[in-house]
Amino acid sequence: MLASLPYAHLVGSQNPVALLASTPTRIAELVRGWDASHWSRTYAPGKWTAAQLILHLAHDEIGWCNRVRLALTVDGYVVQPYDGARWVARETPTDPETALAAYLALRRLNLVLYARIPSEQRARRVPHPELGEISIDWILHTLAGHDLHHLRQLEAIAAR
Repeated sequence: MLASLPYAHLVGSQNPVALLASTPTRIAELVRGWDASHWSRTYAPGKWTAAQLILHLAHDEIGWCNRVRLALTVDGYVVQPYDGARWVARETPTDPETALAAYLALRRLNLVLYARIPSEQRARRVPHPELGEISIDWILHTLAGHDLHHLRQLEAIAAR
C-alpha cells in the first residue's frame, strides 16, 4: 500500500510539476530584499528562522531529487531516510541568499528531469523504511506540498 501524502490538502488536484515550477518563484519574490532582521525571524516561537527555512528547502531539493534519480535508475533501490532538522542544525548559520540560489538552481535542473518522466515510471514504487511504499509521483506531490507548506510559513514571517 502506498504511504499517505503528507501535504495532500495543500496540493489538492493541482499538477505537482506545475507547482514545483511556480512555488520557488513565489518564495524568491517574497524574500527578495530581506535584511538580516527578516532572515532571523520565525513564524512562531521556537521554530526555524526564515534563513533556516530556505536552507531546509535547498536540502530537501537535494535529498528528494536524489531519491527520484535513484528510483529511476537503480534496481532494488531502497530509500535512505535522513533527518532534515539535523541537516539544518549542522549548517546553521548559512547565508540565506546562497541557500536560496542553490534551491532555485537545483529546482530548475530537477524540473527538466521531472518533465521527462513518463507516467508509468512516475508510478514506480520504492520501499521507504519509515513510510512504507512510496512512488516517484508520491515524491513529486510531497515536494510540491512541502514547498507550499514552507511558503505559508515564510508569508507569516513577512507579515510580522
